[in-house]
Amino acid sequence: MKKYYITTAIDYANSKPHIGHAYEKVFADIIARYKRLCGYEVYFCTGTDEHSLNVAEKAKQLNKDPKTFCDEMALNFKELCRIYNITNTDFIQTTEERHKKSVEEVFNRIHKTGDIYKGHYEGWYCKSCENFYNQKELLEGNLCPVHKIKVDLIKEENYFLKASKYTDTLLKYINDNVDFIQPETRKNEIVSLLKQGFKDISVSRAGLDWGIKLPIDNTQTVYVWFDALINYISAVGFTTENEKFNKWWPADAHIIGKDIIKFHCIIWPIMLMSAGIKLPKKVFAHGFLLNKGEKMSKTRGNIVDPVNLVNVFGADAIRYYFAAAVVSGQDGEFSEESIILRYNNDLANDFGNLVSRTLNMVEKYFQNIIPEHYRELFDEKMSSLVNQINNLYSVYSKKMENFEFSGAIENIWSIIKIANKFIEDEAPWNLNKNNKLKELANVIYILLEVIRVSSLAVQPVMPETSKKIWQMLNLDYETDKFDIEKELKFGLIKSGHKIDKSRILFPRIVDEKK
Repeated sequence: MKKYYITTAIDYANSKPHIGHAYEKVFADIIARYKRLCGYEVYFCTGTDEHSLNVAEKAKQLNKDPKTFCDEMALNFKELCRIYNITNTDFIQTTEERHKKSVEEVFNRIHKTGDIYKGHYEGWYCKSCENFYNQKELLEGNLCPVHKIKVDLIKEENYFLKASKYTDTLLKYINDNVDFIQPETRKNEIVSLLKQGFKDISVSRAGLDWGIKLPIDNTQTVYVWFDALINYISAVGFTTENEKFNKWWPADAHIIGKDIIKFHCIIWPIMLMSAGIKLPKKVFAHGFLLNKGEKMSKTRGNIVDPVNLVNVFGADAIRYYFAAAVVSGQDGEFSEESIILRYNNDLANDFGNLVSRTLNMVEKYFQNIIPEHYRELFDEKMSSLVNQINNLYSVYSKKMENFEFSGAIENIWSIIKIANKFIEDEAPWNLNKNNKLKELANVIYILLEVIRVSSLAVQPVMPETSKKIWQMLNLDYETDKFDIEKELKFGLIKSGHKIDKSRILFPRIVDEKK
């Protein structure tokens, strides 16, 4: 069986999840579900980054042990995965023993190559992103360029990784492996950073109690980013389960935010090169969800509660909005008003209306039995719609493989819209009135196939909706035993098959703010 290993970035455990966390997990889940439809065995990992300074400070404020606090916070992220129907295989916490062993082994390997040395560090440090900055990178007033908060001047003796030694090697790797960093804009940023000359990086901090102790010096703690990045290999058994690790690594895709590309596209590959471990196949950096043009973040206090959104709209509606309204790799504006507009127009009016009208006609004209179809009687509009169905996979699969979800949905919705117009043009009520039963059967059969095929293609995005439609069509699909290329073809739903009654998929929402 083909296999696919996908990860999200792991999330800081210092506060509850926000909508950006949900977006990234849904993004990765859409890929994971699509790959399963294509016959892949998927390992999908997410988790929490627990050794940050923020975590220790927050636990102290609450008079809690940091580990206890982290376990409590991890439950919030696990619950986020549950309510958004995220199908992750694994949830890793960086305080786990399996992770600690992997971190120590990676550090020891790098140390043995001679790529670790002790030196003095002085620079600006942001607690929120756990990142060091030079003066040129800061905003006016010594503010972090990401979080726009004051940074601290750090002076201490640390251990360093000889990152500069690998700059040319990494540049060559990026040029030779054109899909390694996506989208292209992010790749260009990384290439520019490397060409400027990437300096050696600190991989430890002095005087911290919370974190993994350096194997060669217990007065130092492993720098949190060095620690956190290793989760991608510790999750699949690096040093702890060799057979599992050999099966799943290298990862097929790391899904991350665009603000952490330096860590994932420079530091992480250099760490792996030094340790003699294969690099991941692809790093895809998505954009931000914006609230009135600003990135949503805990620091700025403009976050949207992802749990409340699901309570109001349902998980599928939010998943659909993420996929349809936000172009992959770009920033996207996010508001309840825009969700309502998409929900009513795309889901209630287009898709929901098509399903409801069609299934009601099957009940009215054929007693819930799928009729025969007569291809010799297909008119031009019927043949055109059938061709649209048969051509769906070629465009849809390319879009999905490239993580272009909005393009894939646009392709599906073009067929749904054509099908709705097809009902008006063919007027099945008149065909029934005029006793043109074969023509009526053709119209109904084609519409049922549009619904079946659309429900399959949209399953990675809206799994609950697809399942409801399959139940109405009385179809028993197992998405882990599937060949979507074969299924996205016209003529597979069987005549004589009894279906269930129609149920409303998307009740219209009234925007009370208007």
